[in-house]
Amino acid sequence: MELLILANDFDTQEKRFSNYFEEVEKKSLADVLIDTDKDENVLVDGERIEAWDAVYIDPEPKAFNYLRVLVEALGQKDISCNLDPSSIFILAKKPYLFSVMAERGVSIPDQVAISTEKGLTELEKDVDFPVVAKKYSSFELAEAKIFEDFDNLKSFAEISEHGKDFIMIQEYSDEDIFDVLYIDGNLISLKLEESPWVASESTSVAKKYHSISTDQKETVEDAVSSLGTSICQIRMKGNKVMDIDSSPDLEAFKEKSGKNIYGRISDMLKEGNEDE
Repeated sequence: MELLILANDFDTQEKRFSNYFEEVEKKSLADVLIDTDKDENVLVDGERIEAWDAVYIDPEPKAFNYLRVLVEALGQKDISCNLDPSSIFILAKKPYLFSVMAERGVSIPDQVAISTEKGLTELEKDVDFPVVAKKYSSFELAEAKIFEDFDNLKSFAEISEHGKDFIMIQEYSDEDIFDVLYIDGNLISLKLEESPWVASESTSVAKKYHSISTDQKETVEDAVSSLGTSICQIRMKGNKVMDIDSSPDLEAFKEKSGKNIYGRISDMLKEGNEDE
């Protein structure tokens, strides 16, 4: 089988996947042309997408509309992929993501989403301090900090530009933080040794391989089920889902856990191709 990787920076992963496919090629999403006629021809650097049996996409949040069309076209052509059209849309829009999980009964922190500081008027009726505030710009995380009081949070929110930015504000507990990689029913978890949202942080947060509880595993399963995705990274604080990312850090999970991450993903892509 032949695998196509669509990513801007995925060199190490390209070599990892080469152990499981006869041929692996990496291209940029910028090389993809979608002809939206009735046949939905897809060309990658001038070559038809049917030249590959499976596609692994490292998604760009700001390009989710384009990605959704691409992934739908792959499905119509029976080419297996790590992404799902509906989950791309949900994961790219964080307020909608948490709305979907809340409707499905997934354990999430009390939180609100605002466009500017004017949205903070009724905040203290909805969440308790401390909180973590995450500013998104063009659907990508731009900055995140922990706040102990309303005044400092208001100053942070004042820089938000209506129509371009939004801020997610979530209650912040004292519980441990975990990153969980979900691959088609398999869970691999890493424990963060410090908070990734501390304002003074200047280096990456250390992580170590660590199991999670039965309740946490059930929460992960509930979250994934609400989205319909096969691969994602879930950040948890205690038993609450703080975020879900469709672009997991595969190398970090491989290095810290020692698990066969790329083999499991390859098996999933191959099985998807056989099913189709």
